[in-house]
Amino acid sequence: MFLPPISFKRRQRTSRGRKYPTSAVALTGFLACLSTGAIAGSDKVSLTPMTVYDDRVDPELIEQPRMSNQLNRDALQATGMPDLNGVLRSQTGLMLNQGSGQMMTGLSLRGAGSGGQGMVTLDGVPLFANFAGFYSLNHYALDALDRVTVTRGPGGERHGSRALGGAIHLQTRQLQEKDNFLHLEGGSYDTVRGATGTGLTTKAGDFSAVVGRSDVFNGISQAHNGAERDDFGMTHASGNWSKEFSRGGLNASVYFVRSDEDIDGPGLVLPRRTLGWVDDKRGRFSDETWVAQLRGQYDLASYWQSSLQFGFTQDRQKMVTTAIRPFTLTSQLFMLDWSNSHRLPLSANNKNQALLTWGISTQHQHALNFPATQTVVSPNLRGELSMGAWQWSADARSDHGDSYGDHQVFSLGVNRSLPQNMSVWANGGTGYRQPAVSELMHPVFGNKALQGEHNAGGEIGWRWHPTPESEVKASGYYQNYRQMITMQLDAGTGITRAGNIQEVDVRGAEMQSQHRWNNVWESGLNYSYMTTKNPATQLRVPGRPEHQSVFWNEVQLLQPLKLRLELTVRSGYWFDVANTLRAHSAARVNALLKYQLSSKTDVYLRGENITDERTPELNDFNFNGAAFYLGLHTGF
Repeated sequence: MFLPPISFKRRQRTSRGRKYPTSAVALTGFLACLSTGAIAGSDKVSLTPMTVYDDRVDPELIEQPRMSNQLNRDALQATGMPDLNGVLRSQTGLMLNQGSGQMMTGLSLRGAGSGGQGMVTLDGVPLFANFAGFYSLNHYALDALDRVTVTRGPGGERHGSRALGGAIHLQTRQLQEKDNFLHLEGGSYDTVRGATGTGLTTKAGDFSAVVGRSDVFNGISQAHNGAERDDFGMTHASGNWSKEFSRGGLNASVYFVRSDEDIDGPGLVLPRRTLGWVDDKRGRFSDETWVAQLRGQYDLASYWQSSLQFGFTQDRQKMVTTAIRPFTLTSQLFMLDWSNSHRLPLSANNKNQALLTWGISTQHQHALNFPATQTVVSPNLRGELSMGAWQWSADARSDHGDSYGDHQVFSLGVNRSLPQNMSVWANGGTGYRQPAVSELMHPVFGNKALQGEHNAGGEIGWRWHPTPESEVKASGYYQNYRQMITMQLDAGTGITRAGNIQEVDVRGAEMQSQHRWNNVWESGLNYSYMTTKNPATQLRVPGRPEHQSVFWNEVQLLQPLKLRLELTVRSGYWFDVANTLRAHSAARVNALLKYQLSSKTDVYLRGENITDERTPELNDFNFNGAAFYLGLHTGF
């Protein structure tokens, strides 16, 4: 029997948004032996050479021409942080505005926020914000995540996102049978946290589950001048199932989280005699989120892969305060995403290739308690081409909405490899996002008159890998926004609600670097510059600092003892749209001392904001002071 060369191209199981090296495994001899035994005595068979591609995530041929970062499981655990709040503060271009440690966080990326159209996604499903640009980031414990990917600039719709400045993509944890773990910690503000997870492999597929509980029994008051202590409790649970077949695979996941907390509320702030946030003994807030998805992928032919994903998310908020009538807001999103990819080799050795992806994405949102419903159907097309040192990409999407009409967006990008492990890239494009139902219908901060926001702009960048464990990246960008959606504070009345800014020019530059000096010392420096200006009024967009930087060092003091220090610095910015209330600059230091007892067990002492810098990030809201936590992480 004669068997032709067969090579299998397998991509590593990683998150979307980044290219990963493929490896060709020659199996000719092994397959020949199996085939000879299986069809002994048969006539000689001659087959044509073929290449089989195995992609279990949306395939990407090239490294995307934009600034992006991926934190895998090891990187997430190395930070020692309990949830997304601590991890995302180190990312360039990303601004977090937070009050007390347990409350929701204002989030913007390169100046733009999002209220439910994918600035944060979980397993490809867009998550709702609580209201315009504010997310409960502490709902997503790092113990429950395998990967966090931050993408910047246009073209994010391939990841389930329609956000304009970029997006944050979360992937639920997939545990193997020997990856069982237990994580416990306790510390300041009478905080107790715990999580455990397990994995199981059967003929029916791979199963994973993670459950956890967090309690803060003596948290600080939300109000800046408040004296009352506020408590917080949260339960989260997630599950993941995957099954691979010879020509495809299935993956399903579910995530549940519920938090209940004491909150403060609006009231008269003296002596300025305007509305603000004050102590409220009746204040209670609960937030419950469900996320579920099922994704199937099948190889229809050697160069045709088709996938279909169903997604669902629901966010239910209940709020009671003295000054606000009790309310419940339940937002739901249903998603159906059909995608087809065709990979075409353009040379005998597959070094030059093309990828064409086309499909249709549908999203339906509605608010159960309010008359708000919207549906968007979006045909989309993407092409990628790799020719030697050059790589090109193009995206196009056409939105057809029942509430906000039809809109077309596109993006173009190019990469060029250079000697000495360097490369340069450029991209440009347009974007559009209609308001989510949570932005429109929130009884306190919503605005039913919101218009859809859109932008246009571009970016150029440079990347260098001087050594395998060192990297330097730098980029500059410009974006022009029309009808940008932001939370807007009126300093005269103290009232805050979502609104549109007619036009905003955003210019910025980012630099990321990481270097291992030797086998015991590694460090990194990230810096962001961004200016946001309304050209009509020359005023700045509130909540966007011009300068942000993070400098970290990780040192192996002794063989089992490791120290990590992190310094974060941000400049001042404006709280209000009229630029009359100023937030001061702030510098904070975090520390992590970890002692490894065995290959699977370590104990640690983590210090957050050990400099006790209490400068507020939200007007009238408190900020956590110095806090220390002792923890244990073990595998079994």
